Amino acid sequence: MNSRPLSLCRRVSSAALGLLLCLAVAPAQAQRADSNVGEFAANVRQSVRPRLTVVISIDQFRADYLRRLTPFFLPPTQGKQVGGFRYLMTAGSYFIDARYAHFPTYTGPGHSIIMTGGYPYKTGIVSNDWFDPITHKGIYCVDDDTVTTVGPTSAPKKTVGPKNLHSTTVGDELKLATGGAARCVSIALKDRAAILLGGHTQDACLWFDQGTGKWISSTAYCKNGSLPDWAERLNAEAIPDKTLGTTWQPLPELTEQAMRNYVLAPDLPGSREPYEMGVTFPHKINEYLDANDPTKKRKNYAGFTLTPDANAFLFTTAERAVLAEKLGQNGTTPDILTLNLSTNDYVGHAFGPYSPEALDLTVRTDRQISEFLNFLDTHIPGGLRSVVFVVTADHGVVPIVENLQAQKIDAKRVLDSQIEAAIKRATDPFGAGPWIGTKTIDGVEVKYGGYVEPYIYLNPDAIKQAITDGKAASRAQIEAAIAEEVAQIPGIYACYTRSQILDNRLPRTDIAQHILNGFHPKISGSLVVVTEMLAVTDSGRPGPYATTHGTPYIYDTHVPILIAGPGIRSGVWADPVSPADIAPTLCALLGIEDPSACDGTILKSALR
Repeated sequence: MNSRPLSLCRRVSSAALGLLLCLAVAPAQAQRADSNVGEFAANVRQSVRPRLTVVISIDQFRADYLRRLTPFFLPPTQGKQVGGFRYLMTAGSYFIDARYAHFPTYTGPGHSIIMTGGYPYKTGIVSNDWFDPITHKGIYCVDDDTVTTVGPTSAPKKTVGPKNLHSTTVGDELKLATGGAARCVSIALKDRAAILLGGHTQDACLWFDQGTGKWISSTAYCKNGSLPDWAERLNAEAIPDKTLGTTWQPLPELTEQAMRNYVLAPDLPGSREPYEMGVTFPHKINEYLDANDPTKKRKNYAGFTLTPDANAFLFTTAERAVLAEKLGQNGTTPDILTLNLSTNDYVGHAFGPYSPEALDLTVRTDRQISEFLNFLDTHIPGGLRSVVFVVTADHGVVPIVENLQAQKIDAKRVLDSQIEAAIKRATDPFGAGPWIGTKTIDGVEVKYGGYVEPYIYLNPDAIKQAITDGKAASRAQIEAAIAEEVAQIPGIYACYTRSQILDNRLPRTDIAQHILNGFHPKISGSLVVVTEMLAVTDSGRPGPYATTHGTPYIYDTHVPILIAGPGIRSGVWADPVSPADIAPTLCALLGIEDPSACDGTILKSALR
């Protein structure tokens, strides 16, 4: 069994570390204190905590981007100004072997892990979407029917909030520890990223509505039913509208010659043009025809989110939040700001990790982070010496299958319809069902489950009927028959059953441990499907995306961790760590309890 996940059992709580540090500073022992503790121990003695903690999750940001693209990044410092990635890589701790230990590696689970330190088997965020066989409804990871939408939205019936997150976050623990005095703000284009990073008790939580081009929220955070005044004013400026009709082209220094050894022009399969913006540079953000009404045009806010302008808009919003919410201004109570750069994910999906677009966006992200760091240095008392700054990612991405095939590397697409057909073949002997899919009853279409990646959800009534009719001896027999059939599909590595997982009968492999860390007994499906390496599942329908992520393999699990600020020492560390370790490390720096589901361990190499 892989030793990385097993290390979860050896977690040291921040409270215990704080006690050890207090003992270490007793007069008789002070001179023998480990020199590595240094500034962190001094901060504990003096109750010094960072004024502001900033956590940035760059969506779909593979670990190799930082090393492979370093020549294009700003220098660590230029006069009084600091750079972006290279500044954080040199001034702080840079962990080069950080890997997620759960499956599937999607946006929802990844963001829930970063600030809870806990895996889906406890937090309940098992995927972006799942199915409830009791209510016959699909569930989105941040669905919340206890709240209403706040702000100008194009989808008023969709209400989202933190109800499905079965854990506190670092922000929640900070609010509890300070009697609510700490300010916690989260911003992202994606609602699930903003909500799952921030948690339950945020003072402001904003996400982007692609129908209106505005920031919105819900009554989970806006208790009075109104957005914060500063967000309303920002919405009134209509910044995304100003990008319509503009063109995204590479930075002037990113010439074809400069990029030649760093990119692989994407081979976009089928009808994969994103939002009528073209498949190669330049990409123009024009209005486009409404799919529901071909006579009307829609403002291309989806196209806007696919460009560096969207990341710039998010950082502008973050700066407004820092000023309006007075983040980092209270000398005795620390605050938290969490951000997600969703655009990097959209671009990676559309053009792949080796594309000119991914390179240009990554270089622009470096410059935008630099600008934000310098903004904080100017506006937070004590400058960057008072700010803990973290950069990580929620997952990676597999290269475009057709790109790999062109390089004679075996890669495959597995269609959802192939999996559904295998389920039908396997269940035919057990009775009519319905086992998955929909059935019309009294004019109402009722859903009975199906393949909701990576899980197969079966109709529990069909299972009971098969056993009652003597066509199956047990649920386990039905699951095993489906697993055997699905596993025969080219591109499928294995299909494991719920019975295997709950009975601890998975093979002793790294993949099995990832499945265990991601499996919640009340939420996950009847079976879990794992593709082979460099194989992706695909709906087969035309769309803007050419590749995806979600597997337990290195290209999806390996992400960077950069952390800099007071109490953090500089260095490049090869420790086998996980983004789950970020939460307990921040809690140690803040002097608060770990989140309730925390599995992670403190990044000890980072502490001075």
